[in-house]
Amino acid sequence: MDLNFFQNKSLGLDISERIFRLVQLRKSRKKITLISYGELEVPEGLLKDGKIEQVNVAVKLILQLFNQAHGQKIKLKQVIACLAEQKTFIKLINLAYPEGKDLLEEIVQEAKKHIPYPLDEVYLDWQYVSRDRSKVLIGACPKEIVDNYQQVLIKANLMPAALEIEGAAIVRSLFPVQQKIKEPVMILDMGASRTGLIIYENNAIPFSLSLTFSSNDLTKVLKNKLKITLSEAEDAKIKIGLNKNLAGGSCYKILRPEADKLAQKIREANYFYQEHYDVPEPIKRLYLTGGGSLVPGLDLFLKESVNMEVAYADPLVNISAGKIRLPESKIQSFTTAIGLALRHIYLS
Repeated sequence: MDLNFFQNKSLGLDISERIFRLVQLRKSRKKITLISYGELEVPEGLLKDGKIEQVNVAVKLILQLFNQAHGQKIKLKQVIACLAEQKTFIKLINLAYPEGKDLLEEIVQEAKKHIPYPLDEVYLDWQYVSRDRSKVLIGACPKEIVDNYQQVLIKANLMPAALEIEGAAIVRSLFPVQQKIKEPVMILDMGASRTGLIIYENNAIPFSLSLTFSSNDLTKVLKNKLKITLSEAEDAKIKIGLNKNLAGGSCYKILRPEADKLAQKIREANYFYQEHYDVPEPIKRLYLTGGGSLVPGLDLFLKESVNMEVAYADPLVNISAGKIRLPESKIQSFTTAIGLALRHIYLS
């Protein structure tokens, strides 16, 4: 569902297991600026396996988040939110597209081959990603999850103008809208409780997966090995991390095995994509984003380990400087919320 009745403002709401984040953008001529933002930690167990279990609590937290937002007071009711990444499915499919064949029926039949849910139990969406309509990006999410999110937003007196797969929001925030990324790139969205890996090429996401790795895993390893508190371990991860030259390399030595596991998963994904998607060469560039990616030395470690150019992405690449600015330490954490808010601006 996508209702196109915004004026010059757009609101993105990132609903995750640990934190709710929102961003309000304003478009003036060709300039897009940030006018409001906010984040709020949520209690453990609020979301379980992608579903909002405590609906009334979630509603109260969303209302609190809107009331406490920095910047311009939020009056806009139409919101674009993301669906739980672990419950969504995205796939690039090729269509034969023969003359006179029912294209919709062919998309549905192809979707049945790839989506790991019965079609009558999911909401299915798609978009063409090639001019001849031979390539179609399909997305699916269980109806139970979509209806659950809609219920929460409506109870919070909001109108869900669109519910979007997180990967689509992420790539929208990280690359200039006018720039077509022809060669495939890999994006690592590293959060507190999970990490998403996305491959982006020709303005489409042909491949994505969720990795069993998170920033919290690194914190727990430091806590257990150094016999310190969770807060102290988090502090050590953020300040020292994988930097070999700090603290005598002690944190690096502890975190190295975990980082090696992440590097191995990246190499496997790169190999899988090359072998199964008819790509002549492996992907050469990796972008890091997400609040969990801000571990000192992570970019250099991955550059040495995965044989790729590694750089931090810029979630503000499409945003012009204004009166309201995100704190530097928070920018990567707001990638998804920014991409959600940009949806209306780009598609209108």
